[in-house]
Amino acid sequence: MKRTTTMTMMALVAMLLATGPAGAKVRDGEVLAKGTWGAQVGFVPEAAPEGFVPGTVLDKGNCASVGAWIPEGLRTLVETWGLTIRTAPYRPIHPSAGYIEATNRYVGGVKKVEPAPTHYREKAVTGYMAGLPFPDPQDGLEVAYDQAYAYTGDDGRLWFQAMWISPKRGVWKTEEWVWNSLNRAMHRTDLAPLPAFPRFEKDGIQYASIAMARTPADKRGTGALYYRFDQPVDQQGWAWVPSMRRDLKMLFGVPGVSWNNSDMLWEDIRGYSGHPEWYSWTLKGRATILAPMHAGVTFGKKAATTTFDTATAPHWNPRVAWEPRPVYVLEGTPRLDTGLSPHPYGKVVMYVDAETFLVPLKVTYDRKGNLFRVIVHAWNQSPDPDRLPPPLALALSVDVKHGSATAFAPFESSSNLGLSQTDVTEARLRSLAQ
Repeated sequence: MKRTTTMTMMALVAMLLATGPAGAKVRDGEVLAKGTWGAQVGFVPEAAPEGFVPGTVLDKGNCASVGAWIPEGLRTLVETWGLTIRTAPYRPIHPSAGYIEATNRYVGGVKKVEPAPTHYREKAVTGYMAGLPFPDPQDGLEVAYDQAYAYTGDDGRLWFQAMWISPKRGVWKTEEWVWNSLNRAMHRTDLAPLPAFPRFEKDGIQYASIAMARTPADKRGTGALYYRFDQPVDQQGWAWVPSMRRDLKMLFGVPGVSWNNSDMLWEDIRGYSGHPEWYSWTLKGRATILAPMHAGVTFGKKAATTTFDTATAPHWNPRVAWEPRPVYVLEGTPRLDTGLSPHPYGKVVMYVDAETFLVPLKVTYDRKGNLFRVIVHAWNQSPDPDRLPPPLALALSVDVKHGSATAFAPFESSSNLGLSQTDVTEARLRSLAQ
């Protein structure tokens, strides 16, 4: 059952009185509010290049006109793979009233520990409770933690089709999945209990979800229960194997491993879904890029063909609106990289949206420094910004090195549904698989 967050007097006063300028420091008790959220925690986009008018369609013939607004990786999709970018005006985004309230309540309480470079199993911060950990982040680790705890709602449901695509053959394989998740088993801001489910807090579990396959027929009933811990240890859970009629305990989301033999690593989901400690992060600067943060995607059973141009080579280009967005340019190198288990990425560059701390664009490089994958995520306008996050509208991972892609088209993308502890248990996994 959905719950409407009640705004506290502090949040109401904040909306009326807060006037933080761009780049303002908010770690010493300054109050944030939805009207000034973007300016206080981030910055505004750069002025448009001369001659740029929202509504312009950019392609390989004219994309140079907007310069660095189309960075490396995204430019490759335009110039090599025929992506066209339909531009739209910038629109600000703010999180829910509950998330803003939590940020105000706990601002300044998160402290960095800075463990040794090899201590990727030790948490690099202390004192995090809820909300945005580091308003106005100053270094790579702070941006990475803001991304890890970006506002995505306390729970969610994603019903989607995954498509494996060849530029010559088109879509050659599809699967349909339903993914129900407690995005915040701990550190909750919108739905009771706040700030955590007691059972999950006791076990140190900050995320829990169940994913079930619906198609194809030979995969229907395959499912998995995932638990991600508050500490930077491996994600654990159970996989239900229909042919065995039983579930098997195993590790999930191990760094460097692909999701379901696709072009998307587990850690690439939503930009980055691993722990911040698993990479070394460097903040390379601030920029403005074109990104689909108000994508305008229509959900439903036809989403795969209306969102992606599957009829025209290379069969994976998305049809979405792209707007100028202020981003932190975050460079990362994997720490969990050994001779026995080498990581496929030598380096990643993430463009982290400065208002939402979501990742609309991620560019990865192989161990020799060559461009490897370009990963795009898009979000729609929130149906109720004071209570709900922007819904995920699509995900796309293009392997430019090998010439293939995996695209993810949601049929349904919803949040803050009121999921409970019993919705993400081993017993629930078994019942859904029957």
